[in-house]
Amino acid sequence: MDKKSFIRKSLAVGIILLFLEAGIIPTIAHDGNKRSLPTSNAGLLYVGGSGPGNYSKIQDAINDSNNGDTIFVFHGTYYENINIDKIINLVGEEKNSTIIDGNAKHDVIYIGFPANNVKITGFTIRNSGNSSLGGGYADAGIEIHSDYNMIQNNIISNHPRYGIWLWASRGNTISYNSIMACDISGIEFLAGPCNIISHNLIYKNYFGINTRLSSNTTANILFNNTFLDNRRGLWIYDSGSHIFCNNFINNSDFNAVSFFNSRRMNPSINSWARNYWDDWRGVGPKWIPGIIGLNFDWHPAEEPYPYQTIPLLRSQSDPDGVVTKWAVVIACSGGFTYERSERCDRNDVRELTQLLKKNGWDKNHILTLQEEEATKEVILDDSFQWLTDNGEDEDDLIFYFFSGHGYYHTADDPPVDEPDGRDEVINPWDPDIGGWNPDVFIVDDELSEKFDTLESNNIVIVIHTCHAGGWIDGESDLCASGRVVLVACGVDEASCMMKYPVHWLFAYYLIQGLKGHADENNDKRITAEELLRYTIEPVQFRSKIFNWITSGVPTIQHPELYDGWPSDDNNIEELTLIAL
Repeated sequence: MDKKSFIRKSLAVGIILLFLEAGIIPTIAHDGNKRSLPTSNAGLLYVGGSGPGNYSKIQDAINDSNNGDTIFVFHGTYYENINIDKIINLVGEEKNSTIIDGNAKHDVIYIGFPANNVKITGFTIRNSGNSSLGGGYADAGIEIHSDYNMIQNNIISNHPRYGIWLWASRGNTISYNSIMACDISGIEFLAGPCNIISHNLIYKNYFGINTRLSSNTTANILFNNTFLDNRRGLWIYDSGSHIFCNNFINNSDFNAVSFFNSRRMNPSINSWARNYWDDWRGVGPKWIPGIIGLNFDWHPAEEPYPYQTIPLLRSQSDPDGVVTKWAVVIACSGGFTYERSERCDRNDVRELTQLLKKNGWDKNHILTLQEEEATKEVILDDSFQWLTDNGEDEDDLIFYFFSGHGYYHTADDPPVDEPDGRDEVINPWDPDIGGWNPDVFIVDDELSEKFDTLESNNIVIVIHTCHAGGWIDGESDLCASGRVVLVACGVDEASCMMKYPVHWLFAYYLIQGLKGHADENNDKRITAEELLRYTIEPVQFRSKIFNWITSGVPTIQHPELYDGWPSDDNNIEELTLIAL
């Protein structure tokens, strides 16, 4: 193709993209049958529509495309591993509902030389493989081996290795993406100078961005990104990058390090400016740690910059009758004076979430709140809003687990419903929990009102506190149709821990039951009711011994159950939690 022809074609594609941005083609696409769609033709190809000539597979459209073409993909889930070797624009109808799923095999999208200047926008890109073949090749959501590409406005999630993998790739623009739930790195560099990475939400990965194995990551520009809830935020290895106006929030191991380049025997010296650091003390510059640490943000931001919200999970595009499993797991028994309680919490949460993920819960459908995360506001508002925003409905299964300190109120506040005249309370995270600050109590009536806002008719609630039986003895407590409530002990009892293994006693036997021990009729299912019945004997036996050793009084902890499933009036059936 000569230069003039290429320019003419590029202008034509540019005009088409302007229409796409203006919403004209997506508006047509929202017709349920898509009968009025134009036929795929030179310069613009359709995937997933019903018009003549539309493709059913993205790869088929790529194979038939020419340099400069645009491929428009209508909403739907496409189980493909895509290889791009041409200069194309790959455009999804809407990023939440236009999904490319790698089916746990290989890269989801591979961009190879000589396909420079590729644009990918408007997709959820998920579920790549978990292979590393050596020589720089490894599975990723998007693996890039060419230059000057644009990856924009996508959700890149659920990858056992890398979300985006840059292999000697320069001049790319990666912007306005949500990059989340990647087990190694959200963005990984083998080499890649002169890239622009901006306005991304980089969330809940092991590394947010990692360059530590790279041989050349100089002169990159990172700005207006939010590194949130990663294990490690940013690991940078070379010098000469500009890092400014980013948020570094709640990255557990570190927010950022600028490490000595042992391959080149050079320190890593980069330019840092006006970033927000949640670990900055508010006075003086912010030091960025690393061997031969010569990196400082001299003017840190005092407040975080606005950033895009965490994308919703559109599981409820499934028709009615399809059960999506959700879990909220809260553990806040610790505090400055309760170190062993916190160790029990950590062990319980780790094993419980692992079991849920093995038995049908997507890891992004599990919300965990531990210790200082579990404030009153987050428990009462954010956890229920998370369920609502993500589309829980009447068919879904919700598992709600709370482990913390509990007691009883001195009175029965309206609505007056308690047989003993006392409301029960739980205490969220409080650094001075020994002081029992009443302002942070959650009263049983408050929590009950929140459960009433949910649509699901299949809710399992676990209350692991002292005096937990009080949560099912009042008319305005947690008892309602469509629920099974498991409580750790009676209304006037304490809940015990275990010395070895380090767990709470009731939670430990719940976990053992979920592993299969609670299957009392050997039907390869664990019901919520079976789970509670399984805990009774070992919890009573071991609590008697624990209390006799620690206090000299062999009091017994009695787990209890409220069964309102499928309804309060008809609860002969049992609610299945997992199928073995």
